[in-house]
Amino acid sequence: MVTQGKTYLGNAFSLSMLSLAEKVVVEFRRASNEEVRALLSNGFVSAIGHPATAAALSKILGVNVPANRAAITLQPGDTLIVFQLNVGRLAPGQELTEQDILSAFSQGKAYFVAVRMQ
Repeated sequence: MVTQGKTYLGNAFSLSMLSLAEKVVVEFRRASNEEVRALLSNGFVSAIGHPATAAALSKILGVNVPANRAAITLQPGDTLIVFQLNVGRLAPGQELTEQDILSAFSQGKAYFVAVRMQ
């Protein structure tokens, strides 16, 4: 995937991240760890709000991922790399630890999705 705009790293996607003033086309596809590393190597904005998730992603990807509770709005050409955890619904107030996240990733319960606004 070639990116021309900004690259973001987050752990969620919401329609509120899109400017819906006009018709938009959004592409979703699974991305390999190697592809994610390559995309992030050109610089990125972290939108990872939880320190444990940021620490786990730093280890998984081998790059510094700062915790940053940022609200983002994708523009044409931007790419959002979403770290998708599939561990079920957490109990109210429960937070995953760095080790929980690393364990889920090693068990195949987490992966990356590239979201590109065209």
